[in-house]
Amino acid sequence: MPVRELVPKVHVEPPAPHKPTGRKTAIRALTNTGIGAAAFLITCLSLRVVLPFPEIDDGVSQKFRFFAAHKDEFDTLFLGSSRVYFQISPAIFDRVTRESGLPTHSFNFGIGGMYLPETSYLLEQILNLKPRNLKWVFIEYDELQTKWSPENQTSRRALYWADWKRVSLLLRKLTDAGTDPLWLPSPGKIRDIVLRQKDEKNTRDLLTFYATQFERNYTNVSRGADVLDFFLRRDTKERRAKYLGAASDGYVSRPNRMSPNQVAAYERGLAAMAQTDARALSPYTMAAYRQCAQEVRKIGAAPIFLITPSITQINVATDSAGLTGVVMAFNNPRTYPSLYRSSVHRDGQHLTQSGAEEFTRIVAANFVELARAGSIK
Repeated sequence: MPVRELVPKVHVEPPAPHKPTGRKTAIRALTNTGIGAAAFLITCLSLRVVLPFPEIDDGVSQKFRFFAAHKDEFDTLFLGSSRVYFQISPAIFDRVTRESGLPTHSFNFGIGGMYLPETSYLLEQILNLKPRNLKWVFIEYDELQTKWSPENQTSRRALYWADWKRVSLLLRKLTDAGTDPLWLPSPGKIRDIVLRQKDEKNTRDLLTFYATQFERNYTNVSRGADVLDFFLRRDTKERRAKYLGAASDGYVSRPNRMSPNQVAAYERGLAAMAQTDARALSPYTMAAYRQCAQEVRKIGAAPIFLITPSITQINVATDSAGLTGVVMAFNNPRTYPSLYRSSVHRDGQHLTQSGAEEFTRIVAANFVELARAGSIK
């Protein structure tokens, strides 16, 4: 019987895994974080491209969808706040221009409470639709707004326009950083903001608010509902008609007038207006309007800046310097006394229906005169 040689078994331990050094670990962590952040950012930006126009209250979405469906039918556009929405009748404007030999087909894209910077964002979205026949774009001319009331800060209206182009201009204005390419906030302003001194008690809150809005906007907060609205077509004809008006031209009339007490207050404000210097617009506002003018001219249209009748005066001669567009100002009671009678005003900033119709006729007549003179080009 063969004898087997007994060989003892030896257990060999595998080599221990190489442990990365602390520096390599940090680099790997930073790399992974960067890749994750980049992927998240690309995903967010990609979603912004494919998502439909957001569902915004107060007629923004209704007017945008209507204009998108009829964009090549209009050659004239009015954009602004309620002072445009309720005070410019496209039907009357087009009738006057047609009778004067310069026919137009206009649309009122005024929205209640819409000022810069929302106006400039919405203007760019409209122009991105590439309306082929658009020739003239009227843009309401007023100060860049930085304040949002607390009750409106959670609304979609305060979010959908908050891209970097708009938010950066607001942050510059709030910190007195100027409009030069190099961003240099005022040290004194920053100190007052940090210490909440003087009139800066709310500025820090606004800075935080806009920074947060920018982040929320680019991460597409609340956009899931927009997809459902787009596919389910929840918008109704009745809701669209509410904002588009009886003629589906974007104009809605407001016939009510002031009470006797309101008339007395209006007359006092009108008298004080004659003793008050015209208000200067900030350089940040002018930067925003220059951007608007550039966007309008890119599609071959002419920008026209419109100052509506109110008891607030704007220094047009100084503030319009550098604008590549005409400023049409109607806020001088001596030049346009018919637009300042208390009987045609609902308050110091808004006209009644009859006042709005008169204002539209005057705007149209001035437009035709300027166009024939070659001033609008």
